[in-house]
Amino acid sequence: MKVLLTGANGFIGSHILDLLLQHGFDVACLLRKTSDTRFIEPCLPRVEVRYGSLDSPESLREAARGVDAVIHCAGRTKAVRKREFYEVNAEGTRNVVAACNASADSVRHLIYISTLSVSGPGSTESPAREDAPPRPVSAYGRSKHLAEDHVRRDCRVPYTIFRPAAVYGPRDRDLFVAFKTVHDGVLLLIRGGKQLVSFVYVTDVAEAVLKAIGCAGAYGNTYHLAHPVPWSQRAFLSKIADAMGAKPRPVVVPVPVLYPAALLWSVWSWATKRPRMLSLSKLPELTAPGWVCTTAQAAADLGFVAGIPLDEGVRLTLDWYRTNGWLPTA
Repeated sequence: MKVLLTGANGFIGSHILDLLLQHGFDVACLLRKTSDTRFIEPCLPRVEVRYGSLDSPESLREAARGVDAVIHCAGRTKAVRKREFYEVNAEGTRNVVAACNASADSVRHLIYISTLSVSGPGSTESPAREDAPPRPVSAYGRSKHLAEDHVRRDCRVPYTIFRPAAVYGPRDRDLFVAFKTVHDGVLLLIRGGKQLVSFVYVTDVAEAVLKAIGCAGAYGNTYHLAHPVPWSQRAFLSKIADAMGAKPRPVVVPVPVLYPAALLWSVWSWATKRPRMLSLSKLPELTAPGWVCTTAQAAADLGFVAGIPLDEGVRLTLDWYRTNGWLPTA
Protein backbone atom coordinates (compact mmCIF):
# COMPACT_ATOMS: atom_id res chain seq x y z
CA MET A 1 0.00 0.00 0.00
CA LYS A 2 1.29 3.45 -0.95
CA VAL A 3 0.77 6.13 1.72
CA LEU A 4 1.28 9.88 1.44
CA LEU A 5 2.27 11.42 4.78
CA THR A 6 2.16 15.17 5.38
CA GLY A 7 4.11 16.58 8.31
CA ALA A 8 6.47 13.60 8.21
CA ASN A 9 9.37 15.67 9.55
CA GLY A 10 7.45 16.91 12.60
CA PHE A 11 7.02 15.49 16.08
CA ILE A 12 4.01 13.20 15.59
CA GLY A 13 4.54 12.72 11.86
CA SER A 14 8.09 11.42 12.29
CA HIS A 15 6.87 8.72 14.67
CA ILE A 16 4.09 7.75 12.27
CA LEU A 17 6.73 7.50 9.54
CA ASP A 18 8.90 5.24 11.69
CA LEU A 19 6.00 2.86 12.27
CA LEU A 20 4.85 2.88 8.64
CA LEU A 21 8.32 1.81 7.52
CA GLN A 22 8.57 -0.81 10.27
CA HIS A 23 5.35 -2.36 8.96
CA GLY A 24 6.47 -2.39 5.34
CA PHE A 25 4.38 0.43 3.90
CA ASP A 26 5.47 2.19 0.72
CA VAL A 27 5.67 5.82 1.89
CA ALA A 28 5.77 9.15 0.09
CA CYS A 29 6.50 12.18 2.28
CA LEU A 30 5.28 15.68 1.49
CA LEU A 31 8.14 18.05 2.31
CA ARG A 32 9.21 21.55 1.47
CA LYS A 33 12.67 21.91 -0.03
CA THR A 34 13.55 23.92 3.09
CA SER A 35 12.09 21.39 5.58
CA ASP A 36 14.14 20.51 8.64
CA THR A 37 14.60 16.75 8.25
CA ARG A 38 16.84 16.04 11.26
CA PHE A 39 14.27 13.65 12.81
CA ILE A 40 13.83 11.59 9.65
CA GLU A 41 17.29 11.55 8.07
CA PRO A 42 17.69 7.77 8.56
CA CYS A 43 14.31 7.22 6.85
CA LEU A 44 14.87 9.34 3.75
CA PRO A 45 16.67 6.67 1.69
CA ARG A 46 13.61 4.43 2.19
CA VAL A 47 10.87 6.90 1.21
CA GLU A 48 9.83 8.88 -1.83
CA VAL A 49 10.02 12.61 -1.22
CA ARG A 50 7.35 14.63 -2.99
CA TYR A 51 7.99 18.34 -2.65
CA GLY A 52 5.11 20.68 -2.00
CA SER A 53 3.27 22.61 0.70
CA LEU A 54 -0.19 22.99 2.17
CA ASP A 55 -0.61 26.43 0.58
CA SER A 56 0.09 25.06 -2.91
CA PRO A 57 -2.97 23.16 -4.21
CA GLU A 58 -1.17 22.15 -7.40
CA SER A 59 1.74 20.58 -5.51
CA LEU A 60 -0.71 18.71 -3.27
CA ARG A 61 -2.57 17.33 -6.26
CA GLU A 62 0.72 16.07 -7.69
CA ALA A 63 1.74 14.60 -4.35
CA ALA A 64 -1.54 12.68 -3.96
CA ARG A 65 -1.37 11.02 -7.38
CA GLY A 66 -1.23 7.23 -7.28
CA VAL A 67 -1.35 6.78 -3.49
CA ASP A 68 -3.81 4.51 -1.69
CA ALA A 69 -4.10 6.53 1.54
CA VAL A 70 -3.24 10.00 2.81
CA ILE A 71 -2.27 10.68 6.41
CA HIS A 72 -2.54 14.42 6.98
CA CYS A 73 -0.43 15.22 10.01
CA ALA A 74 0.99 18.62 9.07
CA GLY A 75 -0.30 21.59 11.02
CA ARG A 76 0.57 24.56 13.18
CA THR A 77 0.38 24.28 16.99
CA LYS A 78 1.68 27.76 17.80
CA ALA A 79 1.73 30.97 15.82
CA VAL A 80 2.74 34.60 16.01
CA ARG A 81 -0.66 35.73 14.68
CA LYS A 82 -4.00 33.95 14.92
CA ARG A 83 -4.54 34.01 11.17
CA GLU A 84 -1.54 31.68 10.77
CA PHE A 85 -3.51 28.92 12.51
CA TYR A 86 -6.33 29.28 9.98
CA GLU A 87 -4.03 29.57 6.96
CA VAL A 88 -2.18 26.35 7.78
CA ASN A 89 -4.68 24.23 9.69
CA ALA A 90 -7.98 25.14 8.03
CA GLU A 91 -7.05 26.26 4.51
CA GLY A 92 -4.20 23.77 4.28
CA THR A 93 -6.55 20.93 5.13
CA ARG A 94 -9.06 22.20 2.59
CA ASN A 95 -6.32 21.89 -0.03
CA VAL A 96 -5.42 18.37 1.11
CA VAL A 97 -9.06 17.32 0.82
CA ALA A 98 -9.23 18.76 -2.70
CA ALA A 99 -6.09 16.82 -3.62
CA CYS A 100 -7.62 13.58 -2.32
CA ASN A 101 -10.78 14.25 -4.33
CA ALA A 102 -8.72 14.86 -7.46
CA SER A 103 -7.14 11.40 -7.00
CA ALA A 104 -10.29 9.64 -5.82
CA ASP A 105 -9.60 6.86 -8.33
CA SER A 106 -6.65 5.72 -6.19
CA VAL A 107 -7.01 7.34 -2.74
CA ARG A 108 -9.17 5.07 -0.61
CA HIS A 109 -8.71 6.68 2.81
CA LEU A 110 -7.83 10.08 4.33
CA ILE A 111 -6.72 10.11 7.96
CA TYR A 112 -6.64 13.56 9.53
CA ILE A 113 -4.72 14.24 12.76
CA SER A 114 -6.76 16.86 14.60
CA THR A 115 -6.66 17.65 18.33
CA LEU A 116 -8.61 17.33 21.58
CA SER A 117 -8.71 21.14 21.52
CA VAL A 118 -11.61 20.78 19.08
CA SER A 119 -13.70 18.83 21.60
CA GLY A 120 -12.96 21.35 24.31
CA PRO A 121 -12.31 21.09 28.05
CA GLY A 122 -13.53 18.15 30.11
CA SER A 123 -13.39 16.74 33.62
CA THR A 124 -13.53 13.26 35.12
CA GLU A 125 -17.20 13.88 35.93
CA SER A 126 -17.95 15.24 32.46
CA PRO A 127 -15.22 14.19 30.01
CA ALA A 128 -15.13 15.57 26.48
CA ARG A 129 -16.89 13.23 24.05
CA GLU A 130 -16.39 12.77 20.33
CA ASP A 131 -20.13 12.83 19.68
CA ALA A 132 -20.74 16.09 21.58
CA PRO A 133 -20.80 19.48 19.83
CA PRO A 134 -17.24 20.86 19.56
CA ARG A 135 -16.31 23.53 22.12
CA PRO A 136 -12.87 24.87 21.16
CA VAL A 137 -11.68 27.68 23.42
CA SER A 138 -8.63 28.88 21.44
CA ALA A 139 -7.78 30.08 17.95
CA TYR A 140 -5.79 26.88 17.51
CA GLY A 141 -8.77 24.72 18.44
CA ARG A 142 -11.13 26.72 16.24
CA SER A 143 -8.78 26.43 13.25
CA LYS A 144 -8.64 22.65 13.65
CA HIS A 145 -12.43 22.56 14.01
CA LEU A 146 -12.75 24.33 10.66
CA ALA A 147 -10.28 21.83 9.21
CA GLU A 148 -12.45 18.95 10.42
CA ASP A 149 -15.47 20.63 8.82
CA HIS A 150 -13.65 20.70 5.48
CA VAL A 151 -12.95 16.97 5.81
CA ARG A 152 -16.51 16.03 6.76
CA ARG A 153 -18.27 18.31 4.30
CA ASP A 154 -16.03 18.13 1.24
CA CYS A 155 -14.08 14.87 1.26
CA ARG A 156 -15.36 12.41 -1.34
CA VAL A 157 -13.16 9.54 -0.18
CA PRO A 158 -13.56 7.68 3.13
CA TYR A 159 -11.99 9.58 6.03
CA THR A 160 -11.13 9.15 9.70
CA ILE A 161 -10.38 11.94 12.17
CA PHE A 162 -8.20 11.52 15.26
CA ARG A 163 -8.19 13.98 18.15
CA PRO A 164 -5.08 13.23 20.25
CA ALA A 165 -4.98 14.60 23.78
CA ALA A 166 -1.78 16.13 25.20
CA VAL A 167 0.90 14.31 23.18
CA TYR A 168 4.38 13.94 24.65
CA GLY A 169 7.46 11.91 23.80
CA PRO A 170 10.84 12.03 22.06
CA ARG A 171 11.33 14.93 19.60
CA ASP A 172 8.56 17.06 21.17
CA ARG A 173 9.41 20.73 21.59
CA ASP A 174 6.18 21.91 23.22
CA LEU A 175 6.02 19.87 26.44
CA PHE A 176 9.83 19.91 26.47
CA VAL A 177 9.34 23.28 28.19
CA ALA A 178 7.93 21.40 31.19
CA PHE A 179 10.98 19.11 31.33
CA LYS A 180 13.32 22.09 31.04
CA THR A 181 11.55 24.03 33.78
CA VAL A 182 11.69 21.06 36.16
CA HIS A 183 15.37 20.57 35.33
CA ASP A 184 15.95 24.23 36.18
CA GLY A 185 14.52 23.60 39.64
CA VAL A 186 11.00 24.97 39.35
CA LEU A 187 7.62 23.21 39.47
CA LEU A 188 5.35 25.78 37.77
CA LEU A 189 1.78 25.12 38.88
CA ILE A 190 -1.10 26.86 37.09
CA ARG A 191 -4.36 26.81 39.03
CA GLY A 192 -2.41 25.12 41.80
CA GLY A 193 -1.50 22.26 39.48
CA LYS A 194 -4.97 20.76 39.85
CA GLN A 195 -5.90 20.84 36.16
CA LEU A 196 -6.59 17.23 35.12
CA VAL A 197 -5.24 16.30 31.69
CA SER A 198 -5.51 13.28 29.40
CA PHE A 199 -2.04 12.50 28.07
CA VAL A 200 -0.93 10.18 25.27
CA TYR A 201 2.56 8.98 24.40
CA VAL A 202 3.46 9.71 20.80
CA THR A 203 4.05 6.12 19.68
CA ASP A 204 0.56 5.23 20.90
CA VAL A 205 -0.80 7.86 18.49
CA ALA A 206 1.19 6.27 15.67
CA GLU A 207 -0.14 2.81 16.60
CA ALA A 208 -3.73 4.07 16.39
CA VAL A 209 -3.12 5.55 12.96
CA LEU A 210 -1.75 2.26 11.66
CA LYS A 211 -4.73 0.35 13.02
CA ALA A 212 -7.06 2.71 11.16
CA ILE A 213 -5.48 2.59 7.70
CA GLY A 214 -7.98 0.94 5.39
CA CYS A 215 -10.25 -0.08 8.29
CA ALA A 216 -13.82 0.26 7.01
CA GLY A 217 -15.15 0.39 10.56
CA ALA A 218 -13.27 3.66 11.08
CA TYR A 219 -14.62 5.40 7.99
CA GLY A 220 -16.49 8.61 8.78
CA ASN A 221 -15.65 8.45 12.48
CA THR A 222 -13.84 10.69 14.95
CA TYR A 223 -11.73 9.31 17.79
CA HIS A 224 -10.03 10.69 20.87
CA LEU A 225 -6.56 9.26 21.48
CA ALA A 226 -5.44 9.28 25.11
CA HIS A 227 -4.31 7.01 27.89
CA PRO A 228 -7.44 6.10 29.85
CA VAL A 229 -5.99 7.46 33.12
CA PRO A 230 -5.79 11.29 33.32
CA TRP A 231 -3.22 13.03 35.49
CA SER A 232 -3.11 16.39 37.20
CA GLN A 233 -0.61 18.96 36.04
CA ARG A 234 1.18 18.66 39.40
CA ALA A 235 1.37 14.86 39.08
CA PHE A 236 2.76 15.09 35.54
CA LEU A 237 5.49 17.50 36.60
CA SER A 238 6.22 15.40 39.67
CA LYS A 239 6.71 12.34 37.45
CA ILE A 240 9.28 14.33 35.47
CA ALA A 241 11.01 15.36 38.69
CA ASP A 242 11.07 11.75 39.93
CA ALA A 243 12.56 10.54 36.65
CA MET A 244 15.27 13.21 36.93
CA GLY A 245 15.91 12.56 40.60
CA ALA A 246 15.23 16.26 41.11
CA LYS A 247 13.50 18.19 43.90
CA PRO A 248 12.19 21.35 42.19
CA ARG A 249 10.62 24.18 44.14
CA PRO A 250 6.82 24.45 43.65
CA VAL A 251 5.75 27.86 42.37
CA VAL A 252 2.01 28.46 42.16
CA VAL A 253 1.12 30.80 39.29
CA PRO A 254 -2.23 32.55 39.84
CA VAL A 255 -4.35 32.77 36.71
CA PRO A 256 -4.46 36.63 36.77
CA VAL A 257 -0.66 36.67 36.57
CA LEU A 258 -0.75 34.65 33.35
CA TYR A 259 -2.51 37.38 31.38
CA PRO A 260 0.25 40.02 31.55
CA ALA A 261 2.85 37.25 31.07
CA ALA A 262 1.04 36.00 27.96
CA LEU A 263 0.77 39.55 26.66
CA LEU A 264 4.50 40.12 27.11
CA TRP A 265 5.36 36.83 25.38
CA SER A 266 2.94 37.66 22.56
CA VAL A 267 4.61 41.04 22.03
CA TRP A 268 8.02 39.34 22.09
CA SER A 269 6.78 36.81 19.52
CA TRP A 270 5.55 39.58 17.24
CA ALA A 271 8.89 41.40 17.57
CA THR A 272 11.04 38.32 16.93
CA LYS A 273 8.60 36.57 14.57
CA ARG A 274 9.05 33.41 16.64
CA PRO A 275 5.89 31.79 18.10
CA ARG A 276 5.76 30.72 21.74
CA MET A 277 3.55 28.24 23.58
CA LEU A 278 2.55 30.91 26.10
CA SER A 279 0.53 33.49 24.17
CA LEU A 280 -2.78 35.29 24.40
CA SER A 281 -4.27 32.97 21.79
CA LYS A 282 -3.28 29.80 23.70
CA LEU A 283 -4.03 31.14 27.18
CA PRO A 284 -7.64 29.82 27.29
CA GLU A 285 -6.29 26.28 26.97
CA LEU A 286 -3.80 26.74 29.81
CA THR A 287 -6.45 28.17 32.13
CA ALA A 288 -9.26 25.71 31.33
CA PRO A 289 -10.45 23.66 34.32
CA GLY A 290 -9.35 20.38 32.73
CA TRP A 291 -8.70 18.41 29.54
CA VAL A 292 -10.13 14.96 30.19
CA CYS A 293 -11.69 12.95 27.35
CA THR A 294 -13.40 9.64 26.68
CA THR A 295 -11.34 6.90 25.00
CA ALA A 296 -13.80 4.01 24.63
CA GLN A 297 -14.73 4.58 20.98
CA ALA A 298 -11.26 3.87 19.61
CA ALA A 299 -11.15 0.70 21.71
CA ALA A 300 -14.53 -0.44 20.41
CA ASP A 301 -13.95 0.27 16.71
CA LEU A 302 -10.20 -0.17 16.33
CA GLY A 303 -9.22 -2.33 19.27
CA PHE A 304 -6.89 0.49 20.29
CA VAL A 305 -6.02 1.29 23.90
CA ALA A 306 -3.05 3.54 24.64
CA GLY A 307 -0.57 1.25 26.34
CA ILE A 308 2.30 3.47 27.53
CA PRO A 309 1.72 4.57 31.15
CA LEU A 310 2.90 8.01 32.22
CA ASP A 311 5.86 6.75 34.28
CA GLU A 312 7.31 4.84 31.34
CA GLY A 313 6.53 7.54 28.81
CA VAL A 314 8.17 10.26 30.89
CA ARG A 315 11.28 8.09 31.40
CA LEU A 316 11.58 7.32 27.67
CA THR A 317 11.11 10.98 26.80
CA LEU A 318 13.69 12.14 29.34
CA ASP A 319 16.19 9.55 28.07
CA TRP A 320 15.77 10.88 24.53
CA TYR A 321 16.19 14.51 25.61
CA ARG A 322 19.41 13.61 27.41
CA THR A 323 20.79 11.38 24.68
CA ASN A 324 20.20 14.09 22.07
CA GLY A 325 21.64 16.92 24.14
CA TRP A 326 18.40 18.75 24.83
CA LEU A 327 19.00 18.26 28.55
CA PRO A 328 22.22 17.49 30.42
CA THR A 329 22.81 13.88 31.36
CA ALA A 330 22.23 12.91 34.98
